[in-house]
Amino acid sequence: MLYVGMDIHRDSTVCDLFDPELEPKRQHRTITVPTTREGLESVLVPLNQQCRVAYEVGTQAQWVASILRPLAAEVQVANPSRIPWLFRDGKKTDRLDARKLATLLYVKQLPTVHLPAMDVSAWRALINHRRGLVKRRVALKNRIRAILRAFGQRCPHRSCWTRPGMDWLLSLTFDDARELMMKMLLADLRNISGQIDQVEVHLDSIAASHPQVTLLQTIPGIGPRTAEAVVAFADQIDRFGRGKQFASYFGMTPTLDESGHYSRYGHISKRGPSVVRWLLVEAIHRVIWRCPALQAWFNRVWRGKKDRYKKALVAAGRKLLTIMFAMLRDNRAFDPEQAAQLAA
Repeated sequence: MLYVGMDIHRDSTVCDLFDPELEPKRQHRTITVPTTREGLESVLVPLNQQCRVAYEVGTQAQWVASILRPLAAEVQVANPSRIPWLFRDGKKTDRLDARKLATLLYVKQLPTVHLPAMDVSAWRALINHRRGLVKRRVALKNRIRAILRAFGQRCPHRSCWTRPGMDWLLSLTFDDARELMMKMLLADLRNISGQIDQVEVHLDSIAASHPQVTLLQTIPGIGPRTAEAVVAFADQIDRFGRGKQFASYFGMTPTLDESGHYSRYGHISKRGPSVVRWLLVEAIHRVIWRCPALQAWFNRVWRGKKDRYKKALVAAGRKLLTIMFAMLRDNRAFDPEQAAQLAA
């Protein structure tokens, strides 16, 4: 059995073929090939699936996995943030990185990441794309508000973004430069809003085939966008042992600095998919007003202190994740009494 470490870049890939049965001087053989399907296949096809392969996660990870999996006995995707010693030898080259990946694979010490199926990866990409569109829409609205403030204009309607509010914006008169800017900003806003609607229609069609999304929406205040993000990025719930591990995957658990009798908890780690944290913080405002159990947990952490409000929101979001984990694990709808016990 050969162990192959691949250091993959945009144009070229350095492969280290490690054979532990040979004498030390001949154990490693290095091959550099183009980062194309033909190049990667030229390395693995001659091995007749008698190899295990490792490479680091990156933007091409899903595409590379689709090429390598039929050609290798096993493919592992490494998490580079968990192998810092890989970059602390004082000397770093693509050749050395590939060799270290092959060696870690051989000794079974390679920290790996979960690589989802192609359809789940596409689902995640669409969720992230919607987040980018929403951020662009928020930026456009802020620029429109800046023009209104510059001229002391206040919207007489409930919101500038309702139909009456948009009609009011179109009726305003400014100087020539601001009127041109306003027309362009409103046109961009309508275009972005239309794109968001298209993306959400597609996301709804994907979520319809995932009953877990409907399951999470039984939580008061949780909508389809938050539910689908948790389900898509969690993927296989059985890969998590407990709720704390589930919350840690989404970066909602505090960092810990411990030595001897000294222990200090810091800010949340913010590891994992940031889009889920973004949606959770948005959703938790609605949840704490509609779910008495989470509201009690929030108030217990908040204690009415201004400097603890954001901490309480994060704590409530973390507790919400543990409730979601229990629901997905047991395939059970939201139960207020059980939620109260988890939040107690």
